[in-house]
Amino acid sequence: MGGENLERGKKYSRPNQCNLPPRRKELKEFENGTYGFGYRDFKFCPCCGSLMPESLDKLKGFFDIYDTHPALEKAINLMYKSEFEASAREAFVVLENYLKKKSGLDSHGFDLATRALSFEVDKKTGETKKVPLIAINELKTESDRNEQDGIRYMLMGLFQGPRNLYQHNHIGSGVSNTISIIIEVSFFLNLLDGHSITKNGRWIQSKVDYQKIYNNMPKRIDRWKLICFLKKNIRYSKKQKKRDGESICGKK
Repeated sequence: MGGENLERGKKYSRPNQCNLPPRRKELKEFENGTYGFGYRDFKFCPCCGSLMPESLDKLKGFFDIYDTHPALEKAINLMYKSEFEASAREAFVVLENYLKKKSGLDSHGFDLATRALSFEVDKKTGETKKVPLIAINELKTESDRNEQDGIRYMLMGLFQGPRNLYQHNHIGSGVSNTISIIIEVSFFLNLLDGHSITKNGRWIQSKVDYQKIYNNMPKRIDRWKLICFLKKNIRYSKKQKKRDGESICGKK
């Protein structure tokens, strides 16, 4: 019993030493789809609203996998501190400054997004008459132009809506909205860096230079393990090709 209490104390302890209310059993749905009575664990401190240690660990795990734009490091760290409103505002500031720097414009928000990405195309020839200050792609095809226009409208809406709300109001939103904003801003920042959806929409496997890896392995045991790993993969590939060939012949 003492061990369970100690474990619970570590799991639910707060840096600001909030006095958490006792957990009470309640009706809940379990992961396997069944229902029963069990304890509801706190995701946020019911006293101050901060992330509980377990929730913080899960959030950090998510951002370890999700490759956010490097410019959003401060915004993410603010979210880890449960400063959700400040985190969202920081993300909007980063995006706006990014647009200013790349376009050379000294405007703000909706107007900035409109002017930075707008362009004109000759409907008869398909040639670009007015080149945008920030081109996400080469604007050669209809898909390219649709992407440029679509991202422009999305940015205009982001600044007109969420960004203005956070700038002029006290938004008592939690972590979910902040995560959404950071992910969306990261998406825009990558596009502004030239990572067009039309060019980088698919994951293409690249070749691995195992000779280079082998030459840069200082430990002999690691080099030996690499050779064993490659031999195993070669044997597996040969067997797989043989099974695929037999399967095709069988179908015929």
